[in-house]
Amino acid sequence: MRYLPLPFTLALAAALAVPAASAQEARSGAALAPDALFARVSSNVWVVQAHDAQGKVLATGSAVATGAGTAVTSCQLLAKAASVALKRDNVSYGATLVYPDVARDLCQLRIANFSASPIGIAPANALQVGMPLFIVGSPRGKELTLGTGMLAGLRRNDAGELEALQLAAQPEAGLGGAGLFDAQGRLVGLMSGAAAGSGAANLAMPAAWIADLPVRGQLAIERLATQPAAAFATGVPAPGQSAARPSVVEYQLHDRLTNIYRKVIYRADPATEDRISFNSGGWVEKPGGEVVSLTSAIAGEFDAAMPPGGWAKTNFKQEAAWKTRYNSTLGGTRINMDLSATVMEDTVLTVGGQEIKAVRIEYRGFTQRFADAGAVTGNQYGPYRAQVWFSPELGRVIRFEVKTRGGASGGAFQVSEVLELVSLR
Repeated sequence: MRYLPLPFTLALAAALAVPAASAQEARSGAALAPDALFARVSSNVWVVQAHDAQGKVLATGSAVATGAGTAVTSCQLLAKAASVALKRDNVSYGATLVYPDVARDLCQLRIANFSASPIGIAPANALQVGMPLFIVGSPRGKELTLGTGMLAGLRRNDAGELEALQLAAQPEAGLGGAGLFDAQGRLVGLMSGAAAGSGAANLAMPAAWIADLPVRGQLAIERLATQPAAAFATGVPAPGQSAARPSVVEYQLHDRLTNIYRKVIYRADPATEDRISFNSGGWVEKPGGEVVSLTSAIAGEFDAAMPPGGWAKTNFKQEAAWKTRYNSTLGGTRINMDLSATVMEDTVLTVGGQEIKAVRIEYRGFTQRFADAGAVTGNQYGPYRAQVWFSPELGRVIRFEVKTRGGASGGAFQVSEVLELVSLR
């Protein structure tokens, strides 16, 4: 087995079998009363804490014990940790990382001398939109709580593979890694470690993925063994580390009008000395983030209404405010823009558990839109406001928010979207 130099000094152990549902649970389809369900599964849910080298707590969430000596949690909770512990009441166990699957935000821990009853895992084909769900976890490390919810959607990729469970509403803040159970007490999923209020806060990782952890985790270790620890833990460079040319840039787009989330993927083409190209030339940029050309709009308004050169000027640190007028015909619609941009303040955003320094830029002005890309006249105007968080370290936008509304009758338009960077890899 090859070992990956992780951002925390945890030993990687041998494969741990994932327990399946017991025969008794498999035979019983009767729904449990909420108090009975909590009594059955709560002993398998623990507080997980990540600490730095000085013992300072970096992150607190929940972990679900799937059997003796093993537990699973959100990888985002473990970023930058030097040690990890499972705690409940006055009992504490040290934990070591066994299998990391950062792409799925699911990590498996090994805990020495740790006893836990095997827990039933709900198969993916048992999940149905509208089914009731029960969330058991320790919000911000406090006492265990029981919450109720509903499965609002089964998010799938273009290949039809399950990529996330979507809840009808965001759970209480601080429940990253909490267990999501069906009415029979089977583990359905684990809550994402994404920050409250983000587009991924109401998403969960399917528990059926736990069976894939030994294979996927080992492949991840072998693939990433020679890469810097920070790249493994977060998918983005550590502070002060230069951003390499990524092979994949992944965002998540949230349409606030329809409450629909979808992935946006930019895949790198063969690079040249002074150009970085994605999606067969659909996006071309210079090192540092200046956009040279854009011929396809896959990220909604972020692409469709992008100013020449991108949403952040190359000299924005020297030129704190500027005006821009331009037009775009991406997506079959003609868009005229008249905007004023102002550099607001330095801030820090969290991407994949890693804190990234960013500069917030605010755009205000007006937009004019035509359903026909060839139109040049009309009066479909509306006010426009966008906020951009640009990371000079990464050379790209890590968050984009936009709202606009205008026009009348058949020319009316309305946009309310949020785009967030998920990972670079």
